[in-house]
Amino acid sequence: MKSHQPDRHSLDKVPMLLQLAARLHTARANPDVWRETLLAFRDFTPCHGVLDLASDAPPLGPDDLSALAGRLTHCATYGDECDGDASLNRAVCAAFAVHMHTAAAAAHKTLQAGLFDQLPPTWIVDRNAQVREANPAAKALTQSGERVSLVGTRLELAGAGGARALLKALAKTGARTRLPWTDGNGKRVSFMLRALPDATHVAVTALLDAPDPMELALALAEQLRLTPRQSELAAHLLADQTLAGAARAMGISRHTANEHLAALEQRTGVPDRRGLLVVLRRIAQR
Repeated sequence: MKSHQPDRHSLDKVPMLLQLAARLHTARANPDVWRETLLAFRDFTPCHGVLDLASDAPPLGPDDLSALAGRLTHCATYGDECDGDASLNRAVCAAFAVHMHTAAAAAHKTLQAGLFDQLPPTWIVDRNAQVREANPAAKALTQSGERVSLVGTRLELAGAGGARALLKALAKTGARTRLPWTDGNGKRVSFMLRALPDATHVAVTALLDAPDPMELALALAEQLRLTPRQSELAAHLLADQTLAGAARAMGISRHTANEHLAALEQRTGVPDRRGLLVVLRRIAQR
């Protein structure tokens, strides 16, 4: 039986393919290098049409590269863009598409890691508060012993009952939960808890010290000439409470809270709650 041996033409393509793949991976998500590499690959193969999309497009991001890789894979499998030795050209395109996908995925992780490092103190924990990852700010805060502490690898809030409070909050955390807390020194702090897509891990972010609601209410009342109840509702909304939660905290009905909200929007001249919060935050930060 005659064994299959690659011909000289196919062997010549291997070094060039490896070189282009290496450039793709070492570009570190540089859109200009990505574009140059894709155009070089297009000129190196008879693959025109699919990668022509990379020539005049806006700067390529990871999602763009992944989308082009998907189109290249589809073309290699079903398309008729290949000239000459179609089977060989399709194999080369399919192999390069895999490298495109891998480079896009790696770039995504790099970007996510960069964003994670720039966040306020943030820990990635499981539902039992076991720390899986922490950014530099979180590590520094843990070492300082302020707001949080580590018992082994378990994250705990500083102060009496902090471990239990965090576990309770983690158990019911969905898309976003704000956890107000008073630490061992009597300082008001808060944490933002957000469930990650895998549903088993939660991002815990330490926020700036929460201002006293009554002090904030007084400041807002003075600057906007609000009634006591209007300023109290504004303070609760600034503390990231829902309208229903603010109503419960104030001991009023949802209907009454809506009336105060409408008065606040009229006083600040904004048409909705989102715009109202923007105005209130700007005033609170003065």
